[in-house]
Amino acid sequence: MNCEELRTILGAEPDSTNPDVLKHIETCPECASYRQQMQAMDRLIYRALAVDAPAEKRAPQQSRVWRMAASVLVAVFIGAMSLWLLTPRQSFAAEAIAHVQHEQFSLVRTSETVDQQALEKVLAANRLKLKPGAARVSYARSCPFRGQRVPHLVVQTEQGPVTALVVTDAPTQGREHIDEKGFQGEIIPAPRGVIVVLGQNVPVDAVAKTLLSALEY
Repeated sequence: MNCEELRTILGAEPDSTNPDVLKHIETCPECASYRQQMQAMDRLIYRALAVDAPAEKRAPQQSRVWRMAASVLVAVFIGAMSLWLLTPRQSFAAEAIAHVQHEQFSLVRTSETVDQQALEKVLAANRLKLKPGAARVSYARSCPFRGQRVPHLVVQTEQGPVTALVVTDAPTQGREHIDEKGFQGEIIPAPRGVIVVLGQNVPVDAVAKTLLSALEY
């Protein structure tokens, strides 16, 4: 089960005890936090729906006022929940940048490349292959990202190093430009998921095109 599937289930049933859900949140802090927030939102909505006027000396007009207040609260909670549910896609770029910053040491100019067998092993974990000689890969790791493990590559170019995160298990989306925290790049639709390419004052288009054509899914 991937993160998007889990969040769809929790959106309908925050207290789900589905074994796959429970197994996933044990190893994914982001989804565990999502579940807690959905459960909290569910409790708040329940309380709002349960609001009623005091039984003692309750008049019809008072009942209507209390019901209107409860309706307003429910609308506010649902609106807040809808906005929050949009956050994962909006934060995709920020999460990618944070991950790259965590491994900033990999962003160095070098003439060295990773061992071909090590590169193949990293890619094979996501059922991927890279055509031999297609890119000068100086760094290759299988890294945790958004509840899954993804190939984290650094490709050397004439202008400098470019990072690529090959996220094979991601929702379909259009091409998205990134320009945040000193990084420039793109989120690019791929045959499975997306490829995130990031550089610091380094063009990334050539690396993006190379990976799209040279990665075998």
